Amino acid sequence: MRHLHLLSAVSFLLYINGYVCMEIIGGNVAAPHSRPYMVFLNCEGACGGTLIKPNWVLTAAHCNCGNATKAILGAHSRTEITNQQQVIRIKRAIKYPCFDKDLKINDLQLLQLEKPAKLNKFVSTLPLPKQEENVKSGTQCSTAGWGITDLKKPEKLSDVLREVNLTIVDNKTCSKAYSKKNQKIISSMICAGPLKKRKDDTCQGDSGGPLICNNKLTGVTSFGQKCADPKFPGVYTFLTNKYLNWIRTETGGASF
Repeated sequence: MRHLHLLSAVSFLLYINGYVCMEIIGGNVAAPHSRPYMVFLNCEGACGGTLIKPNWVLTAAHCNCGNATKAILGAHSRTEITNQQQVIRIKRAIKYPCFDKDLKINDLQLLQLEKPAKLNKFVSTLPLPKQEENVKSGTQCSTAGWGITDLKKPEKLSDVLREVNLTIVDNKTCSKAYSKKNQKIISSMICAGPLKKRKDDTCQGDSGGPLICNNKLTGVTSFGQKCADPKFPGVYTFLTNKYLNWIRTETGGASF
């Protein structure tokens, strides 16, 4: 999720349409199947996603996921094939209509699966909040993904799902940091950084994964600058009422 100033030979692994995809730096290995809503997406570069309905996945718009994309559900390991996994192709990808890849605004995407997932203890949905959640600065949240864990090996994703706790950073502070990079932080974004004196963060391969605050789906991993640098919190698309209404409309208007 962050720009890593490393060898150009591996830079193609990091960028997707000007973004750096987001693995977990720091944190811990998640208990197997403790986050049954997590989805690994084999897009043009690795991304994560959240199963919000049996046949719908929420992810980031900058993840290029076409009909050839496979959604892997019920996985702990990305590479080990188990009976708990369900691999389903993407039928349709719907990016938020006002997505701006340069300004990194409206970085949301819905993926419709070819068939509904079979829900069980290994695969289940994470419902959307009924309305926009006001999350205060200092709130501890969490996220998860299969992104890189070692900045010295940016080409190597984590094989197993990792999770990390992060702290919400107010948008004023976040805006001040990113103003040096000419990046605007707006109200439809939410920032989260490492706990004090830690190096925890999302990074390459974690894009599209969920930000969970107060046990509710609050945001989607979007972008950042320099993984695990407390000066640059990670930036997530904040699930505002506008976004929630769009998601409900596109997925058939059913309640969550």
